[in-house]
Amino acid sequence: MTHRTNATAARLAITTYCAWHARDLLAAWDHNLYDRYGWLVLLAWCLPLFISIPAGREEATARRPAITLMLSALLSTLVGLAGSLNVLQHIGLALALASWVPFSPLHLLWLLAAICWMPAFGWIGSRLFAEHILPARVLLVVTFSGGFAANRVNSRRGHP
Repeated sequence: MTHRTNATAARLAITTYCAWHARDLLAAWDHNLYDRYGWLVLLAWCLPLFISIPAGREEATARRPAITLMLSALLSTLVGLAGSLNVLQHIGLALALASWVPFSPLHLLWLLAAICWMPAFGWIGSRLFAEHILPARVLLVVTFSGGFAANRVNSRRGHP
């Protein structure tokens, strides 16, 4: 029980630390035309997280992928701070949030979809598909997060 509590406290501390250092997202979502509604995309991306936490994640607390994700999140955030690279801080936040969800093969695709709520997607999209940034964000996030969330629900029910 103590190990589980310590692991949860460490995960919460790392997630909070990464979120604090990615707080520039709020300004980007508020002021940049290409990043508008990124916060809604983040909420949609977090759907598997919202499904996993109420289910009780005791079985995944000490798993190696969760520990690896937490350490990667911390490392990414620290390197982002040292190099003033906001994108690494945003990646650190995504990794920290992903550490709360039990690992599955679809986890990697879901993590890649995190780019949709980051300002980097707005920067890339402004050069390639400026008129369709928000629909592209929503389509990608709903596809990957929805698929991953459906997989999590089915795996909890015992379906393949």
